[in-house]
Amino acid sequence: MGKKATFMLDEQMMKLAKEYVEKGRFRSMNALVETAIKDELDAIRKDQIRKEIVQAGRDPMFLADIAEIEKDFQHVDFEEREK
Repeated sequence: MGKKATFMLDEQMMKLAKEYVEKGRFRSMNALVETAIKDELDAIRKDQIRKEIVQAGRDPMFLADIAEIEKDFQHVDFEEREK
């Protein structure tokens, strides 16, 4: 069960949203708002992960760890390719 919330939206945005609901694109205004918020939060999360990956790619200790792991598994990778 969801939590009730109240929002103020731009009139044009509200009009367009209602049109999409009336056309059947969303089953309700609630579904449209929930989908929009979920999509935005997912985009924010993905952007944060992307930034952390870029940051990790500049971290000498992280890169050294990766190099060490690659070295540790080098012989396993070689054995897999021979099969």
